[in-house]
Amino acid sequence: MGLLGYMSMAYILFVKGDFNGPTIGGILTVVGFGAFGKHPKNVWPIFAGVWLGSVTKIWGANDPAIQLAALFGTTLAPIAGEFGPFIGIIAGFVHSSVVLNVGVLHGGMNLYNNGFAGGIVAAVMIPLIEAFGRRKENDS
Repeated sequence: MGLLGYMSMAYILFVKGDFNGPTIGGILTVVGFGAFGKHPKNVWPIFAGVWLGSVTKIWGANDPAIQLAALFGTTLAPIAGEFGPFIGIIAGFVHSSVVLNVGVLHGGMNLYNNGFAGGIVAAVMIPLIEAFGRRKENDS
């Protein structure tokens, strides 16, 4: 749990972001869910995917919405843990787009925007991965 906290803080420092109420809340959320299966090995691909999304799209990595997308996007960590880091990076990349465009679907009520976006990403990606891909190589 402590490693996840340091890793989350390192990400915010890496993108030259701000430590404010929402980002600290996001860090504490990542830390808290470390007790339920999140760990550095399945979280870093999500951070990398969101960062890659910020590099290739019109918004910056230190925009507050993208910082929160990275932190709360770790809700997709089980995808990276189950299907490998490459799929986790893709999930983070897709999440960075969905989270900034899904607010229209629920009337701008952005309180649960990242969770809703994460659910959409998982609901679309998991069936596609299972239909066309395969699990990590070390699974039997």
